Amino acid sequence: MAKDSAKKRLPDAGAWAIIHCAETGKFLLGKRSPMMNKAGAWNFFGGRLDEGEEPRDALVRELAEEAGIRIKQKQLIKLYRVAGSKTGSQRQLHYYLLQVEREVAPRLNQEHSHFRWFRRNRLPRSFNRPTQIAIKQGLLHMACER
Repeated sequence: MAKDSAKKRLPDAGAWAIIHCAETGKFLLGKRSPMMNKAGAWNFFGGRLDEGEEPRDALVRELAEEAGIRIKQKQLIKLYRVAGSKTGSQRQLHYYLLQVEREVAPRLNQEHSHFRWFRRNRLPRSFNRPTQIAIKQGLLHMACER
């Protein structure tokens, strides 16, 4: 979500989708646009929860807003939750797997300037913090095993 959002965001909770293509084994990441925090960093699609919002609801909303990807909650497979000291802050990070049959081209909003499908062993070097944490926790490996 853009910096000038009027909705109340919870700074301590967020949800992200690890989008995995079953056919190619690649993962979808978006590159943060110059108008966003961490511009130029690559990340999984997702973001902060609005007040009173559940993680799955937030992720369905974020995927539609950021990438034009419309899904049902039941398509999201809970992978992992990181809370507290593991994140280096008090944030709760919720990660879900979204398996797709083929590589899709998202319709990006202003938050991202580019997207790309990456192999697990050919990832870019610059990530936002939630994506860094997911990779460090081995969530890409977990996604491939599902």
